[in-house]
Amino acid sequence: MATTHSPRPIALITGANRGIGLELARTLARDHNFHVILGSRTLSSGASAVSQLQSEGLSVEGIPIDLSSDKSIISASQALSRTHDRLDVLVNNAGIYEALSGFPELGDLREKYHSTFETNVFGSAVVTEAFLPLLEKAPVPRIVFVSSVLGSISDRLNPEAKFAAWEGYVYCASKAALNMVAATYVKRFGAKGWKINVACPGSVSTGLNGYQGAKSTVEAVPNLVRLCLLGEEGWTGTFTDEEGGIGW
Repeated sequence: MATTHSPRPIALITGANRGIGLELARTLARDHNFHVILGSRTLSSGASAVSQLQSEGLSVEGIPIDLSSDKSIISASQALSRTHDRLDVLVNNAGIYEALSGFPELGDLREKYHSTFETNVFGSAVVTEAFLPLLEKAPVPRIVFVSSVLGSISDRLNPEAKFAAWEGYVYCASKAALNMVAATYVKRFGAKGWKINVACPGSVSTGLNGYQGAKSTVEAVPNLVRLCLLGEEGWTGTFTDEEGGIGW
């Protein structure tokens, strides 16, 4: 298939077959005329979401991209390079949460850290690197890292912070590491006009937390949309939620 030039801005969202990613895909395609590439671990796991959005008349396609597999990530980037001439927005949304109870055995603790970092940090870093060539062809490349206030080191050390009592320390550590990954790309490309930012969508009711969040996916996406739409004068190197800046 020949490479095509889309008149629409093009966004790739990882982990977009459900939850926040799916709602962001819908909002960008419906309200902002995006062509959205919906990333999911397998093509079959994303098929229902792609069909749903396409039935709504939205410009969406699916692509398999498993963040635990370099082969899958490279295959996805090569596939998009054959069919699209650029990528305007990359949203590193895919993530997992591994619960720990009490004081785990050392082997279990190591495994929880490994599996969490495999997706939340290593996978997002490799995805970003793999899609740099397509992003470089965009007029204003934008990368959004979906993180969490739980990854804020300054908040973790503040006993008065909103989530000071929350003990999911493996997840917290992975999001703090993801923030540093984002910062390295700000350092590399910020001066070139790239818009690279980190966002916390808040406590959202999704499968990640057993649907125990405080707000809906619809309520979670406005700040993410804002970052996806940044132009040449937009900020870069920020860490924000719906209320404004978050301490790193």
